[in-house]
Order: sequence, then structure tokens, then C-alpha cells
Amino acid sequence: MPENSPGQSRLRKLLREPMTHFAALAALLFGVYGISSLGGGELLEISQRDIDARIFTRELATGRELTDAERERVAALHIEERILAREARRLGLDQDPRIHDLLAQKMRHVLSGDVIQPDEAELRRYYDANRPRYTSMETVDADELVFDNGEALADEVAAMLSANGEGEVEVEAMLALEPGSVAPLFQVNRLDLSSIFSDEFSDRVFAAPTGEWIGPFVSNRGQHWLRVRGREGAELAGFDEIIDRVRLDWIATEEDRLLQIEIDRLWDDYVIVINN
Repeated sequence: MPENSPGQSRLRKLLREPMTHFAALAALLFGVYGISSLGGGELLEISQRDIDARIFTRELATGRELTDAERERVAALHIEERILAREARRLGLDQDPRIHDLLAQKMRHVLSGDVIQPDEAELRRYYDANRPRYTSMETVDADELVFDNGEALADEVAAMLSANGEGEVEVEAMLALEPGSVAPLFQVNRLDLSSIFSDEFSDRVFAAPTGEWIGPFVSNRGQHWLRVRGREGAELAGFDEIIDRVRLDWIATEEDRLLQIEIDRLWDDYVIVINN
């Protein structure tokens, strides 16, 4: 038969019809049931809808229509999964705590799946009630001066640090007396400095006047001194700028609320007994 003959086109169309799949699968299952009955095997019922859903998902992922061979492969993999899942339950593998975790996570998604989409008024109320979440932290630009020496500095260097000279000449003079390095830190917040140094040192830097050297903070690199050169205050992001982020936060909060309601309801359906 020619490759693009009408008969072959009709055959391909017929193979893509759900009823054709259903009939073929029914015949297959009937044959399997007959053979398994003779051999004492158990019947495994497969839903054509589940197979079609797998095929549809695969076609969405690949961006093209699957070939007949690929459709058969998807169906075969689905049947294999069902067989393996049944055998796993037979062996008690579903009692693995890791499986319980996966099932619990799946149930959380199921129970919180009825979240509606908020309108703009609802989003604005959420935004106003959670302004701190959308407010950026105060940041500073600073110079970080690191001396290789972790012990007491030369008297001349200590005097220059106390004098808080703001020029580069003073920094070069200090590094000429005590080996080390200097580097800028741009737009760092309290959390940034806390992760690099410590909470106490971060608080000292943010509380210090501009131009004052704060230190030392001793590490395995030596001793660190920081000098604030500029500041940028905390700023609330505009609603229109972050409306998509607000929507995601609202949905996540609402999912958690509905989930907790459903979990509380499920608790009422059980009598919990803890045996020692």
C-alpha cells in the first residue's frame, strides 16, 4: 500500500480513536485474564483513560504527536508501573517511611487544591497586611580593611584607625606599616554581614557613623576593619511592581490555611493510640 494511501490514513485515524484503544485494551485484558486464569495469576485492571492521559502528557512534553510505537511504549510503561506497585505492596515496601512521606506530601497537595484565584482587591489587602515582607532591608557600602596580623597593630596604625581618616592616603599608609588588603563591599545588609562576620559585629557596623572604622573582627585571614561610606534606607516595593509575587504569596498562604483546616478535620476522624 502506498505510504499516503487513503486506506493507511483511515487506519492511522482509527488507531488514534479512544474507542479503538478501549476495544484493543479490552481484548488484550480479556486475553491476559484468560491466560492468567489458566495459570492461577491475578487480574490487573488498567484504565484506558490513565493511558491516554500519559500519552497526552508525553505529547505536551515533546511538542509533537507520538508515533504508534511510542504510544505502545507509554502504555507498556504504565502497565509495568502498576505491576511493580502491586508487587511492592505485596512485599510490604509501602510501609517504608520514605513512601509515607511521599504519600503525605501528595495528600497535602490534594487537600489544599481548591484555592481560588484572588482578585486585585484581595491582593492589595494582603500586600498592606504584609508590608514588612515586601520592604527591602537597609544596606551600606563599606570599605573592608584586612590586616594579615591577627595580633596588636603598630601604634601608628592604631592611631590612624582611631582618627577615622576618610582619604585613601591613610589606608595606603596603614597598609605600608601593616601588610594586608582593602576591598569595597557594596549594598550589604545586616544579614549579609552577619553571615560573613557575626551578628554583634554587623550591629556595630550599622550603628556606627559614616566614616568611622569598626573593628577588629579576627578570623583566620587576620583582623577585619569596616568603614561605612554610604547608606541606603529600607524601601517598600510598589504593589504594581511585585503583584505577581504578592499573588504567589497569597496563594501559598491560602493553601496552608485550607490544608490545616482539612488536616484538623481528618484528626477528628481518628482515635490516636500511642503504644509504648
